[in-house]
Amino acid sequence: MKRLGLVIAILFSLGALDPLPALAGRPLVTEDAGTIEKGFFGWQLSLDYSRESNHDKNYIPAAQLAYGLTERAEVAVTGSYIFRDIHEGGREDGWGDMVAYLKYRVWEEGKDYPAFTLKPSLKIPTASEDKGLGSGKADYGLTAVFSKAFGGGALHFNIGYTLIGKKEATDELNLGLAGEYGLRKWLVGVSEIRYTQNFNSDSNDDPASFLIGLQVSAGKTVWDAGLSLGLNKAAPDYAFTIGVTIKFR
Repeated sequence: MKRLGLVIAILFSLGALDPLPALAGRPLVTEDAGTIEKGFFGWQLSLDYSRESNHDKNYIPAAQLAYGLTERAEVAVTGSYIFRDIHEGGREDGWGDMVAYLKYRVWEEGKDYPAFTLKPSLKIPTASEDKGLGSGKADYGLTAVFSKAFGGGALHFNIGYTLIGKKEATDELNLGLAGEYGLRKWLVGVSEIRYTQNFNSDSNDDPASFLIGLQVSAGKTVWDAGLSLGLNKAAPDYAFTIGVTIKFR
């Protein structure tokens, strides 16, 4: 609990640095309330590595394409490929599940209140259930996103609910709190804490993690990297992600 309190304190102390608009992005998982400008595309490429508490290792290259439908709405689809190095012996690889989503900003940020965005999403079961890479069932999610810029940075809060399609699995409540701050005009530091409640009797199944990372801007391209640490045994011991986001018409 002391570690969790320290992480939350770090997030709320981000207001001591350069001002930023309330816009986040990779390597954060936590969403921001912003959307891509109308008529623009956003292309993301990433590579994730994680080690589970049982010493299984995962290598996941992924790609996402987003498009600005209006000044308030964007749509996107994400695909990935999974390489699993199983500690007990053997390897598996195959396509991961695809995810499609819509983001719609319900209202803009005001002086005394945050911007608010809704994000419905659909997990398309393209991953192999036989290989243990997916559930073989579709999942449905809805996330409420709040973003607020402060004098020295920005905070983003997510609360989401996922309806799990697999019958023997329980639904999930997902919480995320992220902060960002400017180190230079071209360099942004980001951090987040995430928690998932699985609605079963075993609290040890509820993963919590903390991430810290950087974004480096170069024109319309943003490079990023992040390190995530598990705060309990249900989360991966650690994970590392690198990626690039390119905006174009």
